[in-house]
Amino acid sequence: MKIYGSDLCPSTLNALRILTEHHYMPGFVNITGSIGLMKEYIKLRETNPVFQELLGTDSLGFPFFELDDGTWTRDAKKAFASVGIEAELSYHK
Repeated sequence: MKIYGSDLCPSTLNALRILTEHHYMPGFVNITGSIGLMKEYIKLRETNPVFQELLGTDSLGFPFFELDDGTWTRDAKKAFASVGIEAELSYHK
């Protein structure tokens, strides 16, 4: 699994914490660490149907998950379940 987000985002850090506490080490794409990654993510956010309800808002959609099977989701519970973890993520605004 890969998590797209920011090391400045409490929700992203919480998702990473939950996964690592369960001994799962996801890939982490810190989009605020590179202009190139940020541009790539913005394009994805503007074109991927997973982000449809965010269009026209100021939400970046963090964290965003790419599951091991290639599925993309913003649903943390689904992402956690895909690796056998039963947990909820509280999102921070």
